[in-house]
Amino acid sequence: MIGIRFACGPRACIRRWFQPSGQVLNDQEAKTLVKTSNSVIWLVELIAVLALVAAGTGLFYQDEGNSFSFTSVRGVTVQVYGQGLYRYDTPIGAVGARVGDAVTLVLGIPLLILSTLSYKRGSLRGGLLLAGILAHFLYGYGSMALGAAYNNLFIIYVALLSSSFFALVFLLTSFDVQALPAHFSKRLPRRGIGIYVIVSGVVLALVWLVLNIIPALVAGKAPPEASYYTTFITGAIDVGIIAPTLIIVGVFLLRGAPIGYLLASTVLVFTVVLGTSLTLAGIAQLLAEMVTIGQFTGFTVGFSILTLFALWFTIAFFRNFSDTATA
Repeated sequence: MIGIRFACGPRACIRRWFQPSGQVLNDQEAKTLVKTSNSVIWLVELIAVLALVAAGTGLFYQDEGNSFSFTSVRGVTVQVYGQGLYRYDTPIGAVGARVGDAVTLVLGIPLLILSTLSYKRGSLRGGLLLAGILAHFLYGYGSMALGAAYNNLFIIYVALLSSSFFALVFLLTSFDVQALPAHFSKRLPRRGIGIYVIVSGVVLALVWLVLNIIPALVAGKAPPEASYYTTFITGAIDVGIIAPTLIIVGVFLLRGAPIGYLLASTVLVFTVVLGTSLTLAGIAQLLAEMVTIGQFTGFTVGFSILTLFALWFTIAFFRNFSDTATA
């Protein structure tokens, strides 16, 4: 059985995480800021191996298949990629998935390993970075398990979804959250980060609602993304989970709640890695003439700008952080 140890009791954690910071910590509270969990380390090792298999197969496996068209359940004639692991996905989806695989191999897995090694040494900074990387793997392989056309790696996607979810939960509950604010200098642009995270959540929701979902409802049709599949998985996840999470995290950080510091680092790192993947995917899709310059400008350029802001705030966040309390 996997053993989980919380940094505080359930009631005490809830009470301390969501109240504004500023309380003086006693010696016992400040003694352990993050408890290294063997469960997290074991799950991360599993994630690294499975992600290497999934991403390597998706990126490098190709056959001699060709693109073909078929009529969807909505009566719309659509084009299918027809090659490699993503043969039953749309061309734009398959190219995006392959770029995501490349980012996983070049950026995701190395960051996962490096942050885990730091976390194993008891580094609070390493634990915060690891949380953001795990959030990226959770989102990425959750999307593959739920939204991609079924392929032979489905069980691996499910395993990655499950292991990433539980590793992230176990990791977040291992922090002494109340002590986190004392490890940031007064130069931390807390208000700027909080506003940015809120704006990102609002923009993400509006992009899907205003540009896709609502116009489709008014026209009595499915959004373009759903015309290929049976439903709009990405829109459901982004509007229903990711956008509200960003807004809530930003509010907590603006209030100075200790949980805001923990979750802000998580969503910032998550946004940087995911934004990098989306930007490169958009460039690849544009070069392959799968999207118009207008679509590229509206979606890819917009998300690229948000990613650059996220990168700047992530650097500022960790630059103004210390593994030892600053006050």
